[in-house]
Parts: sequence; structure tokens; C-alpha cells
Amino acid sequence: MGSTWQRGIVVGVDGSPESMAAVDWAALTADRHGAALTVLSAYVTPPSNMAGTMGVSVADLRADAHDAVEHAAARLDGAHPGGHGVEEQVVHGDPARVLAQRSAAADLVVVGRRGLGALDRAVLGSVSGALAAAAPGPVAVVPAGAARGEPSRVVVAVSNDDAGPQLDLGFAEAHQRACPLVAVHVREPDFTGGLDFGGPDTGHQEAERDGVRRQVDRWAEKYPSVSDTVVFGGGNPVDVLLDELGPDDLVVLGGRPHSQTVGRLRYSVADAVLRRSHNPVIVAHHQD
Repeated sequence: MGSTWQRGIVVGVDGSPESMAAVDWAALTADRHGAALTVLSAYVTPPSNMAGTMGVSVADLRADAHDAVEHAAARLDGAHPGGHGVEEQVVHGDPARVLAQRSAAADLVVVGRRGLGALDRAVLGSVSGALAAAAPGPVAVVPAGAARGEPSRVVVAVSNDDAGPQLDLGFAEAHQRACPLVAVHVREPDFTGGLDFGGPDTGHQEAERDGVRRQVDRWAEKYPSVSDTVVFGGGNPVDVLLDELGPDDLVVLGGRPHSQTVGRLRYSVADAVLRRSHNPVIVAHHQD
């Protein structure tokens, strides 16, 4: 991803404090990349058998969406993120689906994430989780209470095969935000009797380390101004990655677009980090 984003940033809002925090984060990111910012709110028509019971009409939902967009525009207070005027859009459709479609034509889609409890997260899911699972383009999720300023570091989760999309985006962000990058690779325990990085090295483990370093070095050559460090760990990838994070870090993960149901069944690392992280997280999808 280049330093100047020509396709722009789309931030989804619903009027909640979390979505307003996402607006703040998206505006700062637009400034860093010279990107145009679009503020979008989507609403869904309730089922006919529920609309009367709930006392909610389509007009009410449309009005709420307009209010959410106007609230976001008022928050920006006439600012021109990225040097552009802010575009305001109200769209009929499922919010996660609408934003996933927009991600195919945008440089980044941004949403907030509520601080749901463990049971709520498991049963209800969220727009942010559904969007990150299904969107073909990069998605940033800003959780409740996350730092809204510049990150102290960009922390990138690196696999031992192809971490190109997340390293590309991670190095670009570290360059634009003038901060160091930390690449984290975690080897999961081999329950058949092997050792993780916490034990003595084997030839396979050393080859795995070398492969990770080569991937990071390729992107470091492209961004010589970025100071980078590689951290190796062993254990549960989600726990190790979250333990590495400081309060002001930005996290970049890789992933592949898939249905939200499949994502829950597979319990992917990206999905688990999105649910538990207190830091802003960007998911850079691999394209099959």
C-alpha cells in the first residue's frame, strides 16, 4: 500500500461513542495518507412481523442513520482530513455487508467495537467481527477505550509462509507514523512431542526463524527509515501477541475473507485478537 491513498477511507458510524472514536482514528489516518474520508451509516429494514411489536419504522431507522452521520460531521468540526472535504452517506442495507462491499474499492474501512462481555461476544457477534471476516479489503477495528493518537509501535503478526499483505501495510503505517515496527512470530506447541521456541532449537525451528527474518528483511529494504525488530515466541498465538502489546500500539494481522460462521468455527487468530485486543487492529487480507 502506498503512502498516499487514492481510493480513500470509509468509516462506519451508528452514533455510539465507539463509532465516534473510530471517526477520530480514521480522520488521523486520513491525514497521514492524504486520503479522502467518507462517513457512512447503514440501516436495515426490520422484519414485517417485528416492526410493529418493536415500535420501529423504516423512517425512524433512516432518521437515526442520518443523525449518526451528522453527529460524526459535527465531531470533525469542519476539518478536512487528508486535505479533502468529508463525504456523508446514508445507505439502506446490512451495515457489515455494506461496509464489506465498500472495502473492495477503498484503501481502508474503519469501524468501532463495543466492549461486549464474553457471552455477548460469543452469542451476538458484532458488525466489526462480521466485517473483518468477510471484507475483501483492509479493515481497521477500533475498540472501546483504545488510544486515538499516533501509535508508539506497529506490531505485525507474521506467519512463516506468506506475511506479505500485513508486512506491506505494517511497514507503510510505521513509515507514515514515524514509529518502529515489531514483527511477532509465534510457534504453537507441537502436541505430538515437538518443542516450541521456548525449548532448544531444532533444524526445523531455525529454518522457520530464517524464513520469517527473510520476509521482514524484504520489506525493511523497501522502507529503510523504519526501525524493525523480530520477536519469536512459543505458545498460544493470541496470548503471546496480546502480551507483547503496549497501550499505544497499532496491531496489523493477516487473514483471508470468509463467512462469519466459518470464522467462528475455525476460531482464527485474527478473529480472537479482534475480540480481545484493547488496541486498534488492522486486518490485511490475503487474496486467494
